[in-house]
Amino acid sequence: MSGAIRRWLRHPLTRSSAFMHLWAGQSAAQVGFQVGTLATSAIAITMLHASESQVGALAAVQTLAFLLVGLPAGAWVDRWSKRRVMISANIARIAALVSVPLAYVCCSLTLTHLMLVAGLLGLSTVFFDVAYQSYVPEVASKRYIGAANGRLEISFQVGRAGGPGLGGWLLGVVAPPLAYLLTASTYAFSTWAIWRIRTPESERLRPTSSLGTQIREGVAFVRGHRLLFPLFSCIACAACAAAGINVLLPVLVLRTLGMSATGLGIVLSVGALGGLLGALTRSAWINRLGIGRSIVIANIAGVAVLVFQPAAVHFPGLAPWVIAGAGVVSSYFQTIYNVTQMSLRQEVCPTAMLGRMNATFRFAVWGVMPLGAFASGTLATWVGVEAAMYVVIAVAVASGVAMGFTPAARIRGASLVPGIS
Repeated sequence: MSGAIRRWLRHPLTRSSAFMHLWAGQSAAQVGFQVGTLATSAIAITMLHASESQVGALAAVQTLAFLLVGLPAGAWVDRWSKRRVMISANIARIAALVSVPLAYVCCSLTLTHLMLVAGLLGLSTVFFDVAYQSYVPEVASKRYIGAANGRLEISFQVGRAGGPGLGGWLLGVVAPPLAYLLTASTYAFSTWAIWRIRTPESERLRPTSSLGTQIREGVAFVRGHRLLFPLFSCIACAACAAAGINVLLPVLVLRTLGMSATGLGIVLSVGALGGLLGALTRSAWINRLGIGRSIVIANIAGVAVLVFQPAAVHFPGLAPWVIAGAGVVSSYFQTIYNVTQMSLRQEVCPTAMLGRMNATFRFAVWGVMPLGAFASGTLATWVGVEAAMYVVIAVAVASGVAMGFTPAARIRGASLVPGIS
């Protein structure tokens, strides 16, 4: 173990001040995101008594911006300073979050207000995420993209592991809207960390053509790429189904099983622990199976195991353990899948096209989430939460199977960059 720690400390990424500040800022933002997401669901379900369809609509609003401005955001980010974009997005998220406890104190908090806040958070997240993903090759050379994404995925999993648990504890101590203050503080720390980055950015894209032309160039690049476009199509379908799973699980836990918000936070936190192990062991899977098979196998396994979560309603006494256990396994494999496919995309994309490529994928992944969220909420109203979860999980598994027939699935090596194992 001490040898592994020494290697980690001596790694070029660890010695990179720019990457470490980006990592710190992303970690803080991920914890805040998880606390805020849990608080939003708890407020809508327990305080504002939202129906299943309204919960689905709320989740749809949170990701609607990816559908509306996801593509132009990529062209804009390629023109602008990515560091400044991330800082501005964080400031906008802080302002939106603080408005919730203020409205609560003034006794004027409504579902409409919550939806407006969710929409602004989604809009800010569009720009932050596109800029952040495009910024990784700036602070970590393509030789270390996989390692950089692995560490950033650890941040995501730490946020998933600690955020819901912290949020659940807070919701048991203070009123749900006040938990938004903690979320705002994490974004404030994220802003400070990113502001501390001093690495000069590469020359930004000069707008020699119209915004529409640049958007079309980004879409055409993805559509014409033999590896990216088939992967793009499968990821979009899987994301639509994943949005439905994310919407229905809190309803299943809070309403069907009658658990508390604290219990939901603990279940989600325990489930996320698998992601930490996945981030740490991803290289072993890649070295053994190669990029292609690792993407496909990890994706299918990570989704299929979630079928145990809706089935847990038939074993109420064991339900928390079953849901958490399925979450651990799912998080483990989904982390391997996410880091691997993201690193593949960044390796094959030219630097000048990164913003538009990432925006195109974000448009596909997050842009379809409003549709999946709203459709799953509506479906649950008709057939019940359990049956609706079975349907969306089946769609997600089918998307993973289809991924096995793409050119990316046939990549046998551990990396596309020569000299990297």
